[in-house]
Amino acid sequence: MLKFISSLKLAVFLIAAIAAISVLATIFPTADAFNSWTFRLLVVAFFINLGTCTIKILPALWKQLHREASQVPVQAEYTAYDVDRESLIAWLKEQRYRVSDVCEGNQIKILASKGRLGLCAPHVLHISLLIILIGAMMSMSNTSGFVMGQVGQSRPFPAELVGHYGENSYIEILDFQTVYDDKQEVDNWVTKFNLYIDDTLVAENVETKVNEPFAFNNMLIYQNSYDYRHLLEVTGSTVAEQNSAYGIPNNLPLTVGADTIVVADLSGKMYLQVSDHVNPARGQFVQPGDALALSEAGAQVTYLGTIAYSVLEVKTRVGTPVVFLGFILAVVSSMMFLCGRYREFWVLCNVDEQECHVHCYSKNAVVVEEMEELLHEKWNKKAEGQ
Repeated sequence: MLKFISSLKLAVFLIAAIAAISVLATIFPTADAFNSWTFRLLVVAFFINLGTCTIKILPALWKQLHREASQVPVQAEYTAYDVDRESLIAWLKEQRYRVSDVCEGNQIKILASKGRLGLCAPHVLHISLLIILIGAMMSMSNTSGFVMGQVGQSRPFPAELVGHYGENSYIEILDFQTVYDDKQEVDNWVTKFNLYIDDTLVAENVETKVNEPFAFNNMLIYQNSYDYRHLLEVTGSTVAEQNSAYGIPNNLPLTVGADTIVVADLSGKMYLQVSDHVNPARGQFVQPGDALALSEAGAQVTYLGTIAYSVLEVKTRVGTPVVFLGFILAVVSSMMFLCGRYREFWVLCNVDEQECHVHCYSKNAVVVEEMEELLHEKWNKKAEGQ
């Protein structure tokens, strides 16, 4: 059972299933596949598979890292070279091998190893993937919600986040601005606010912008969207119901009797226009208190001001720091791979003989060939029976 749980075949199947669901989630985002129990179970299963595999191979790694010269086997495919022990050890140290030796009777055993970081790299990568999976599973509990309000209002946290931060958590909106660049084109939208967690002020006069969220511990507050309401008042109409205050969206028409009224925000300046569909439209830039006559005699519309509504998205990011830690560890493991593959020279030599019997060891056949070529270039190989 343990062999199956840690098997490569199971890992390949789980990775393929996770990849398939990820593709489907990209094609059909409304399905919310990443929060499905199927996806979560696959991630947990892959974590168990990878974790079990990592635990199984760690003891072998520990033994290999702590291998001593006394453990050099006597029975192996050794090749005799015409070189004395001191010269061989000096050459191995020049090649930056870690060298240890031990004398057992008339025989000297030498162990030279190199590429220990490369040996550890796959295991560090496994651990980094496990950390990333832990962060991903933690992120499955992330929640988000929206807060909408106008300047001067204190708006409570959405219901989705109350359980995380308490019922008395809210955002006090201090200001909302549309920022324009030198060409009078919209550059960004900025909301300034105070943040209260469980009725305690934790962030004062901070701001969030589009693509520049405000971060507090494991919370992110995004500038999701915005809206305006232009406040108007109609007076002097003979129809009593029309004499009222109105709040209309930007650049959307309001019909009052025979007139159509529109207010548009033109680079931060408000333009009020009235049209009765008979006479030419009349309009002007206005400040609060400015008025325009309507088609009905004695009736007029007065611009009272503009109220900006900011829409903020509040998200928790419980697993994000953990995922980031795993990513850093994965980068470290990638750099460790560049240190080269692990390799060993096993050497047997007699105290009285001026020759050494050498065996090249590595799990990679290409590396073994490279090691043998280095030996052949440096030392003469002795013929059998010589």
